[in-house]
Amino acid sequence: MSYSHFYKVLGVKEKQNTMKLRTLLRAKGLLLKMVLWSSASVLLIVGILSVVIYLNAQSLMINKEYDNSKKILYQVKYNTNLMNETISRLTQSLYLNSDVNAIMYAEKEDMVNVITRINNVGNSVTSANQYVHSISIYNQKLNQFYNAGSPVFFDDPMLFDLFHSDRLIPILKPVFRDIHKVVNGKTESEPVFSYFMYETTMNQQIPSGAVVINVKPSWLLENIKQINMINNQKGDNIFILDQLGDYVDEGIEQRDKLNWLKNEFMQYKNSHSQAETEGFFKSSFKETQFLVTYSYIDSINMTLLKIQPTLEVYGYIDSFKTSIMVITLIFLAMAVVVSVSVSRKIYSPIGNLVSTISSGRAHQYEKEEIRDEISYLDFVYKQSMEQLNLYDKERYQYRDVMKHYWLNRLLTESLHIGNVEMASMFREMKITLPLNHSYAVLLLKIDNYKHFQQSFSTKDKETIRFAMINIVSELVSKSYINEGLDLKDDHVVIIVSVPPEEQFEPDMISLLKEAQQFVNRFYKITFTASISATTENIQSLHTVYNKALDQSIYRFICGHQSIIDTNTFRHNEGSKKTGYSKHLEVHLQEALRKRDLMAIEETMKLLFKEVTELNYSNALVSTFRLVELTKMTLESSTDSLTPSLLIDLSSLLLHLMEKETINDIYETMLGSIKDSFQGEASESTNKLNHYVVEAVIDYIRTHYDDPSLCLASIASMMKITSRRLGNLFKDDLSVSVADFINETRLTKAAELLAKSEISVREVVEKVGVLNETYFFSLFKKRFGVTPKEYALKNQINQLRNTD
Repeated sequence: MSYSHFYKVLGVKEKQNTMKLRTLLRAKGLLLKMVLWSSASVLLIVGILSVVIYLNAQSLMINKEYDNSKKILYQVKYNTNLMNETISRLTQSLYLNSDVNAIMYAEKEDMVNVITRINNVGNSVTSANQYVHSISIYNQKLNQFYNAGSPVFFDDPMLFDLFHSDRLIPILKPVFRDIHKVVNGKTESEPVFSYFMYETTMNQQIPSGAVVINVKPSWLLENIKQINMINNQKGDNIFILDQLGDYVDEGIEQRDKLNWLKNEFMQYKNSHSQAETEGFFKSSFKETQFLVTYSYIDSINMTLLKIQPTLEVYGYIDSFKTSIMVITLIFLAMAVVVSVSVSRKIYSPIGNLVSTISSGRAHQYEKEEIRDEISYLDFVYKQSMEQLNLYDKERYQYRDVMKHYWLNRLLTESLHIGNVEMASMFREMKITLPLNHSYAVLLLKIDNYKHFQQSFSTKDKETIRFAMINIVSELVSKSYINEGLDLKDDHVVIIVSVPPEEQFEPDMISLLKEAQQFVNRFYKITFTASISATTENIQSLHTVYNKALDQSIYRFICGHQSIIDTNTFRHNEGSKKTGYSKHLEVHLQEALRKRDLMAIEETMKLLFKEVTELNYSNALVSTFRLVELTKMTLESSTDSLTPSLLIDLSSLLLHLMEKETINDIYETMLGSIKDSFQGEASESTNKLNHYVVEAVIDYIRTHYDDPSLCLASIASMMKITSRRLGNLFKDDLSVSVADFINETRLTKAAELLAKSEISVREVVEKVGVLNETYFFSLFKKRFGVTPKEYALKNQINQLRNTD
């Protein structure tokens, strides 16, 4: 075995295994989806809960750590407030001290007395509080500073500003400042908290004296340093900002970190104008996130800041996160086990149903549209419904065909069937007509039937006939049981069951008028209704149907959209007149010779009115006679317009049988005469020539099956020379009469080849061609294929559409 053959066999086996695996997955696709979806749902729920728990734990830890930081700041704040209160009371008591008052308000300077009193005050204050750095007393009268704990005549710049400007220094509020000291001739930094005490009056803005106690900052900073030393390894630190936003410290390191902290705090305060005096926020410095807690000390007008890395906070919940992950995995494993178990129980009925349906049936899982068991059941269901619908369609079609067959026989034949057999047949065919009533036939005749045939497709014509039957049947069913029938001609029929001793014609006329309005509104066609007399025997329906047909020809007299009942029929049928009045005929001839249009119109109106009083046969003969009379009268005229009018009247005579009503003939005749008499010769001739061409077209379309049809036969019938008729036709349509006849025959032949199964020879005969070879050459020239090829091509297309 060659390698190529081996690999080919291996590829085929691999493809077969892939197809088997795909088929297996489709066969259990629903079960797999149920397991996957249920497991995924549980995992999603557990995952969301785990994330929510973790985030809540994170938030709780942050809040807990904030509470701890707040407690530490509260302790610092408490100690600060306690010391502040102590120093404030000391400052107040010192301000009221007699020695201080003696120095502060002395009018003459006694240095011995000043030194003695200063030493007494200094000793008493420093012994009372070890954090007191120095005391300054200012005498405004002498404009002199006296100090204890620093040089006696040290000038205090802040007090100097107080007495030489409008800016007041806060009373009994610590002010962090650097008073500088001189050591070995060098000025060194000396930071202190200064408490000022002075009084002013309403009339005196500058105080007469002041007392200042300078306190060492170590009383506050040592407390903070001790706390920072405890948590220094964790990265926790506490800082204090004074009233100007500067750090209060004694040589703080990491200036860049402190500047970042100060800027972040200021930005936070500016962006949170409604922020409380204490709170927290998170910020990052050099890719390290910190939790910043702040608390404002109102008594000293300063702010405490505490920072700690958030990793320290989140470190507490790392073990908790591991526990959550373990619990999530356990839940996932349990979810898969439970999902498989529950899915199998839910799937069991579906699986049994699929097994039952697929047993004994060709396996269909290989189809691309089948993805799982539900798709398979849907596929089988659709297949079954298609078969059931096909069966129902065939059954209903058979029943409709049989019902139409029997109703057609009732109308057109004299059946001799017993009542029992008739009742059985009615039940089987679902015919609702009762057997113990009287019956009448409503014949609904489509108006302008030729136009109807040419304007609508075969499908549309069937739809309109069906709609006419339904609309009339539904309206009539309000009062009478009825059945509709399409006779595939220019009319449809409604068979009505009339209860005994009931005069139904008046009621039926109103119902038919309503039906005419509906049909005209929705389908833009009209119909004329013929109401037959009643019969008490259903087997005599063919008799009343024929009478209804006889009545319907009186549409010629009554006009379109009329309703012809037995009274109308009897009135005209019983007329004793045989024609119109002789004197009106004479008047018309005189008017035609005089070209008196008013007299022509008036006389023709009276003539046609008399024609409408005749029976059908006499009315038809009288109309022929009237047209011939008009033609003969105009033939004797020497007017230049007369030849065109004669042509029009000849075409009118040719198509007299195609005109459905007397009114159509009257309007056409009068219109032709008016156009000829009132218009110019050229315009009238062109219009009347068009009427001739239309008449020829209509004649060709209705007589194309006549082998003798040609230009000469048409011209002879219309009493026009072949040359004149040929020129008129070609001038109007730019095609000869012979070519138009061939085109009409070829178009009709193509329709027959496409829609029927008759042979080509029969088609040739049906379209009026005698020479089959000549027809083949014309057909191939027109359609590019032979008639047989054309028929075969249409059959193939129909088979494709059916598939």
